Amino acid sequence: MLFATAGTRLFIADRDTTPVPAGAWVEIAETEAVGFLGSQWNMAEAEIAYMGAPDVEMEVVQHKRSIRRLPMQVVMGNDPTDPGQRLLWAAHYSTRDFQFRLAFPDGTNARQWPGLVTAMSEVFDTANNVMRLQADILPTAQPTMTGA
Repeated sequence: MLFATAGTRLFIADRDTTPVPAGAWVEIAETEAVGFLGSQWNMAEAEIAYMGAPDVEMEVVQHKRSIRRLPMQVVMGNDPTDPGQRLLWAAHYSTRDFQFRLAFPDGTNARQWPGLVTAMSEVFDTANNVMRLQADILPTAQPTMTGA
């Protein structure tokens, strides 16, 4: 099943635990692009003697060592009056988790996770464009899925 992402909405809640009351969610307005939610393995490598061919002395073997979550990059139109963007800035300057929810346009499917805002940047692009805001949100736990 394919999920349409045009019209996806991003929410933030000033909570570090779940469940999050429905009234605590604040939409982050002007969201233009959301990145990915995922993880990546750190690999352990070792060089060992290779016994398979006479002209190869060593071979590198790799094993999964530890997993880390990757930051989700979000781009939005910069609106300093938007309550969601203001809360996003507050999360950036905080050292604790905030809750995030990505709601897909079908109204059923969503992802929710606690995370840290690890980067906030104003993006100026070209002179004839509007200023954008870019945020990196690092999940601190595996996102939960609803729907599907």
